[in-house]
Amino acid sequence: MSKRSITIWLVRDTCRVDDNPSLNLALETAGQSSTDCIALACLEPRRWEHHQFGLARTGCAWKCFRVNTLIRLRTELLKHGISLWIGAGEPSTLVGQIRERFTISAIITDLPLATEEAVENRRLQNLGVKVLTTQSDELFQAANINSALEQLPCSFTRFRKTIEKDESVVPAHPVKFSGLGSPVAQIWLDPPELYEARYFEKQCYEQPRWQQYLESGALSTYKKTRNALEGANMSSRLSAWLAHGCLSVRQVWHDTLEYEESYGVNESTYWLRFELLWREFFRWYSRLIGSILFTKTGKNGGYEVINSESVLFGNWCSGNTGVDIIDAAMRELRQTGWLSNRGRQLVASHLIYEYDLDWRLGAAWFESQLVDFDVASNWGNWAYIAGVGADPRGGRIFNLESQAERYDPKKTYRDRWLGPSPRIFEH
Repeated sequence: MSKRSITIWLVRDTCRVDDNPSLNLALETAGQSSTDCIALACLEPRRWEHHQFGLARTGCAWKCFRVNTLIRLRTELLKHGISLWIGAGEPSTLVGQIRERFTISAIITDLPLATEEAVENRRLQNLGVKVLTTQSDELFQAANINSALEQLPCSFTRFRKTIEKDESVVPAHPVKFSGLGSPVAQIWLDPPELYEARYFEKQCYEQPRWQQYLESGALSTYKKTRNALEGANMSSRLSAWLAHGCLSVRQVWHDTLEYEESYGVNESTYWLRFELLWREFFRWYSRLIGSILFTKTGKNGGYEVINSESVLFGNWCSGNTGVDIIDAAMRELRQTGWLSNRGRQLVASHLIYEYDLDWRLGAAWFESQLVDFDVASNWGNWAYIAGVGADPRGGRIFNLESQAERYDPKKTYRDRWLGPSPRIFEH
């Protein structure tokens, strides 16, 4: 008896059905080969393992957001007759199990962002399976921005100025479903991890509030308020939905242009796109330098760790440094999985320049805590502040006293997080 043929969409960091090039390619490939399309999401063991620095690779906030995102994605895909299989294991391991029951026509997934994904793609290819990749979560197609990519890894400013002349942001396209497909029964039960992670607070996996943010008019003051340490509409708060791919960065870009047509153009409306270009820059930067991104000296070299005192690092992680603005920020991070952009910069500067610790410890701690962890942005930003990344100025040092006075003059933020501590999610 012949095996049933399938095309697999391997879900990585584009957990959505809207404006999803990899899903579109999977559907097109399935149609051309007359195979069923299934989606496969892998809860990879490396996400649950410990870092080289002894820290958990992934914290509860990220796990819970991802799990609930996948559950929502499964519901959306089923509306179109597509099954989402969720398994615990590396993609190559799970695909090997699937091959015992099915003939795999092709696997379609996102263009790798970091070295681990690239290695896993090679393992899939070594199984003798055709693997197709496509850009799914960038503003620009590589072929259209060669002149900007030539500016890497020099500096963000040169990259931005070159790319802004081009104005070739890819349009947001709907996924082309060709009618209801035939759901394919999963060959194994959902892993326990899928349900063990569902207790995280509801607001962490609700639909993004992007439309409400636009309707509030807050985009018109974004540049003035984006560095605030707290406040509902002080920033867009889209980072988690972008990191997990629930929301298309291209859709956000084009929505800001439509907003400007209705409400007018100012520096703030542009500035959100400016920040999206930072995200874009770090994605291409990560692909260019590969594993160098995770080395102590980065691409610039010359970084020296003076202190290796573990007590200092422990105090920093737990928010017990004795510096109130740092302690407040670190406690917010532990208790919510989120921290404002300004807060992230301040605590990074403190660890690197006040404690003289290895910047990678801070990056690894953020990786284990952040609900919006994104490998390129997180490690790229830490390297930038440490002066070993894409900053020609050689790092960023903040005066914490003046920063606290400027961004928390009434101490409302510090009072909020330095009071009695609410429950901390265990990892």
